[in-house]
Order: sequence, then structure tokens, then C-alpha cells
Amino acid sequence: MNYSECTLYLERLGNEVLTMKFGLDTIRTLLSALENPEARYPSLLVAGTNGKGSVARFISSVCSESGLKTGLFTSPHLVSVTERFRVDGEKISQELFAQELTTVAEAIAELQLETHPTFFETITATALHYFSKELVDIAVLEVGLGGRLDSTNAVEPILSILTEISYDHQQYLGETLGQIGAEKAGILRANRRALSLPQVPEVRQALQIQAEKLGTQLEEVGLSEVERRGSEGGQYSFRFHGQEYQLLTRGEHQVKNAALAVRATEILQDLGFPIDPRSTLQGIQKTSVPGVLEKQGDNPEVFFDGGHNPEAIASLENFVRLHTREPRKLVFGIMRDKMIEPILTTLTRPFQEVYLTQIPSPRAALAEDLQRLYPEATIVADPYQAYELALTGASTTVVAGSFQLVGEILKGQ
Repeated sequence: MNYSECTLYLERLGNEVLTMKFGLDTIRTLLSALENPEARYPSLLVAGTNGKGSVARFISSVCSESGLKTGLFTSPHLVSVTERFRVDGEKISQELFAQELTTVAEAIAELQLETHPTFFETITATALHYFSKELVDIAVLEVGLGGRLDSTNAVEPILSILTEISYDHQQYLGETLGQIGAEKAGILRANRRALSLPQVPEVRQALQIQAEKLGTQLEEVGLSEVERRGSEGGQYSFRFHGQEYQLLTRGEHQVKNAALAVRATEILQDLGFPIDPRSTLQGIQKTSVPGVLEKQGDNPEVFFDGGHNPEAIASLENFVRLHTREPRKLVFGIMRDKMIEPILTTLTRPFQEVYLTQIPSPRAALAEDLQRLYPEATIVADPYQAYELALTGASTTVVAGSFQLVGEILKGQ
């Protein structure tokens, strides 16, 4: 298949979330048919509710700076599926992606499974096979959803990493924080090391129960050791374990994510990987995260953010309030299975004008339904038209609510 045929193949598998199936049997069968590429290099798993993509990118950057050939698998993508597969920061080419996905598709066809692997199972297998072909020294894998039954959990990580865990995807992971925490704890491994940000009591208990059951050495990063040093335009500096860091990423919440990544790389050094403080400093400071408080313009200042749960939105609102100028305009679209009312209530506070738009997805919330929750807003059905209106007369324009919304507008630029 060529690249266009590959994208069509993936589209036919349906919406990534709506067609999702939990369980590891299918991905393990597929990886076995591919001769278990994931067993040819060590991997890290990064799970959580918010910040897992940032933490995965921080760690990957440090590993690459240290001279390790490093694979990085993240989700979702903004414009092209190739964004999800990177080696030493460079995304896979369309040609190489087509070759890798074709190999996986042929293996699927030969297996003649009763149920076809899902979109995410298929691209997870593609990533793991690609990294083996590239002979990576280490792979950093962002867990898709949950942990215990996510297809990335088919690997045997040398280190399991947990960012902050809170409410999201309750229809899949459970209604309580304890249940959600137990699902995320599924990435822990017997007699291996694990690292977590501080968690609320219910989540901490769920993680500790699983760690004790397995004999996992679970460590919680001491944020009391992190000394914030202020910010320039929302890009924070901090001191941690004797080193000062200046972040390229925006938002105060990135300080704890970066500190978690620093501690993770210290553990990798303990495990024998050649990581030194200079590489850690350079890797952390050069990391950027597409679609997460990503700045795209100066006049007006334009920011794209794909956060879609209350905690992520609270971090975005805090950034906008502290680090941007009025008048501010917001373009907002979101999936209907999110906690929309508290998100809208929090996010709209700093904005003088709000445009509600329609994401082209079967999961999307209707703009009319959003307006019932926020009647002061203006409905503009086309995302890019809403974006153009929000640029006019603004000092600050923010696009928020969904990574897919961010991607739709980036495609139009």
C-alpha cells in the first residue's frame, strides 16, 4: 500500500475511541505474528490522565541527547498519523510509514482473526515493529487510554511512569478515582521500578495495592524538592536535584511534568543507561509539545491547546489569565462524552468573546448543545471560519477543547 491507501485502510477501521476494544489478546496475537518486535529493545510506559504526552516527550528528548537511539510513540495526532511515530524526534516519513503499516496489515490478513484489530491496536503494532526495524536503544510509549488493557501494555516495560490521575473516560475506566487508578496501575510490573507524581488518596491507595501485590518498587516524586523560579510569558524555570531548568513548554503544570521526567531519567541511569546531567538539562529545555499551549502567532498571540478534561482546562485557564492580554477570544469545540459543563464554566472566565464550533467527528458535541450551557457564545459551524473571526480585534486568541479541533484548524492554515 502507498500512504494514501494506508490512511484509507485506517479510516475504514472507524473512530479511534468509538471502535476501541479493551484487552490484550488481539495485540499479543498480532505481535507474535510479527515475531515479537517489542522484545528486541527496552521500553518505558507513561500512563495518566494529564501530562503523559509531555512527560513522554521530555524523557525521549533526554534519551536522544544522551546518544541513545530513541523511539517515541504518542497519541493522538493533530494533522497526520505519522506524527505518532518518532525516532530521535523525527517523525516517520510517509513512505516508511506505508511500508510498516503494510507489513502489519499483511500479518493481520494472514491471521484471519474473527475480529479485525482496532485502529489503535493496528498502529501500536506498527510503532513497535518500526522501532525494531530502526534498531532503537530504547522506546518511550505513551499509553492510549487507561493502562491495564491498553494495547501498549503488551510490552514489558523496564520502568512504568504515572502522571497525575483524575477523572476522564469514566465510561471505560470506572466512575470513581479508585477504579480509574486501578486501571492505570495495570502498567506496573513485578519486581520492576515505577514512578508516580503525587496522587489523591484514592488513587495513591490503588497504586500501592497493585505495587505491593506485584513487588513493584513504586516511588512518588517529591514535589517539595522542586523550587519554582518564575516565568517569562508562561514558560517556567525551576530547580530540581541541583540543576536549574528553563522550559520551552508553557504553563505552570509543566514544571511537575518535567520534574517527573528528570527523576525518570535518573532511574534510567541507575539501570545502566548512559544519561548524564548535561544531556538531561539539554533534553528537558529543548522539548516542545504540539497542541499543548502551543503558540502559533504574535499579533494577536495565538495558542492551541487540546486539553479536554477539567484539570487540563483549569491549567489552561490559569495560563490565559496570568500570561495573556485582553481582549481575548476563544474558539471551543469538544467531544460529547467529556465533562462539558464544568469545562465551559472554567475556561470561559477570562474571555470576552467565545465562538462555539463543530468538530467533524461522530463523537463531537453539537454547537447548539454547547450554546445551551453558555448562551452568551456565538455559534460558527465551520472551525476555520470561527478561528478567523476570533483573530479579528483580539490581543489573544485561544483554540481549545479537543486535539481534533486543533488539528482541523492547523490543516486550514
